[in-house]
Amino acid sequence: MEIKKRHDMSKSEVRKLVRQLEDSYGAGGLPAARGRFEICETDKDVSVILLDGQPSYLIKDDNVIPSLKMFLDTDVRTLPHRVIVDMGAIRFVTNGADIMRPGITDADPSIREGGFVVVGDVTHGKPLAIGISLYDGPELLAREEGKVVKNLHYVGDRIWNLEL
Repeated sequence: MEIKKRHDMSKSEVRKLVRQLEDSYGAGGLPAARGRFEICETDKDVSVILLDGQPSYLIKDDNVIPSLKMFLDTDVRTLPHRVIVDMGAIRFVTNGADIMRPGITDADPSIREGGFVVVGDVTHGKPLAIGISLYDGPELLAREEGKVVKNLHYVGDRIWNLEL
């Protein structure tokens, strides 16, 4: 991923972003959004929002999605919008593979098709990836096989390693 443009966000852009985050995730749903906001337009269909120089949010199809960096100190197993994978799936997920149903041990039933999910490991609850659910939670859990989450951003990818 290559950065094409990078600039500070205006106060009105930051207010709009914070409102969108609160509407989507609730006022207490994400860590505090305070600091210097910058937006990076990339050569892919994803823009990255930096908060104090750290990749903190992604914008894809006009949706603001938190990056993995927002969940580093969180046990993913306690979050809404979560998908938990078994230990055998970790190396595939962290190499960018989409999440397949057989590797999932648990998922939040309130997940909505097209919504973001945080993918974590079953043993430690560490965040591994951010993805887009291809099914609503109950349907995802009812499936026995196939791809259920599109992997958008994972540990070790270009967004994770973005150095500016």
